[in-house]
Amino acid sequence: MLRLLELTPARASPPGPVQTGFFEARPGPVDRQSAPEVKVDFFGALFAARTDIYAVRWENTRTGKAGWLPAVRGGWRKGMRHEDRDYLPLTREVVRAHLSGEMHIGLYPLLDGDRCCWLAADFDGQAATLDALAYLKAARACAVPAALEVSRSGVGAHVWMFFAAPVPAETARRLGTALLREAMALRGHMDLASYDRLFPA
Repeated sequence: MLRLLELTPARASPPGPVQTGFFEARPGPVDRQSAPEVKVDFFGALFAARTDIYAVRWENTRTGKAGWLPAVRGGWRKGMRHEDRDYLPLTREVVRAHLSGEMHIGLYPLLDGDRCCWLAADFDGQAATLDALAYLKAARACAVPAALEVSRSGVGAHVWMFFAAPVPAETARRLGTALLREAMALRGHMDLASYDRLFPA
């Protein structure tokens, strides 16, 4: 892994303690029969992100456009001034609503010191699944635990990598890029047409 990332032992050493989320301790095993609070804690541990802000999804049924905006008290209004925005914090209640399907939220993964606890590779288009599978295979070949997810649209895929502790975002992105090269080598004819981006970018 050090060779793949071209890291020195000093740069590969674990980071110091960092506030990574609203949970107080890592949860134990979770399954579908686990209590809701346990699932919320598990989500918070796995998808550790900023807790002072989160994003909400918007859709325009007339134009078909959709996107994400920071959640603000009272909702967004046209012409809202920056100083009038009261950003809502990410709480257990918000995560619970997300997990129950009441709302869709987005996370801001960059923590203090430009660190992150996870990285996602995004693939879109007809070849997304095959390219994402090649990426997943590359991760496993390099002993990097990764998980595959089909995107909301059904025509895309995400490959998630979770870190045991916050790492420099630069290191995470270098890992993601290195795995992309490995995936291209494994697949042979992977032309990057479906690769969209790494998140955090």
